[in-house]
Amino acid sequence: MHEEHGSWLKPIADLLPASWHGFVDIYVLNAWLVMLILVLLALAGTRRRRRVPSGLQNAWEMYVLFVRDFCRDQIGPGAEKYAPLLGTLFVYILFMNLFGLIPGFITPTMSINVTAALALCVFLAVQYFGFAEQGLGYLMHFVGEPWWLFPINIPVHVIGELAKPLSLAVRLFGNMFGEETAIFRMAALGAAILPFIYVPVPVQFINVLLHLIIGPIQAFIFFILSAAYIEIATTSHGHEEHEEDDTHQESPEHAFAPAEQAA
Repeated sequence: MHEEHGSWLKPIADLLPASWHGFVDIYVLNAWLVMLILVLLALAGTRRRRRVPSGLQNAWEMYVLFVRDFCRDQIGPGAEKYAPLLGTLFVYILFMNLFGLIPGFITPTMSINVTAALALCVFLAVQYFGFAEQGLGYLMHFVGEPWWLFPINIPVHVIGELAKPLSLAVRLFGNMFGEETAIFRMAALGAAILPFIYVPVPVQFINVLLHLIIGPIQAFIFFILSAAYIEIATTSHGHEEHEEDDTHQESPEHAFAPAEQAA
């Protein structure tokens, strides 16, 4: 499925034991390298923290505030506790999406194995947060309404839950694989026409610009959808409906209040 790309990490992949080749390939090695780079950047930005931040510390603090505000606005009060997971996902996927633009490296997210692992982490986290917030009441999400249709509702809802990480993995993989393959093909075309025109033409330049746009967009989509899934799992719909009913019941009294005051 994948194109053959050169990488500086390929010699390391060749040195791995044969038993590792089934689950540790060149894409996983590049993903691990991105992880290491982010850890080093985080340590560099937080090693000597100052009351008045500057440089890398300032950049990290601005990013943390952005993610916390996003969680609070989109999920609700107290959602700052989801910021570590969502913030890590966004910056990690962003770096991986753009990593292939560095000569000698590969975009890890053009491998379905990498995107599936990310989606699986989101799936497990969503289920955990759902049970943590609603307890056993979270199971009613699978039972559905009316409850006596649970033999049909449970399989349907389970399939729906599994479809969420599948859509995350396939969407990210498809976009990044297509864009990376287009860059590779256009670069090969430029090399093919070089002997005829004797002038190097960077025909892949437009694709690189598109990659710089699509990479952050895809990372942000993954980030937003993960937050949406957490919001759905941690929100008690029954409680919201009860509050709406109370509001509707109180509204007639409020409607007659001005008339009573006038009387």
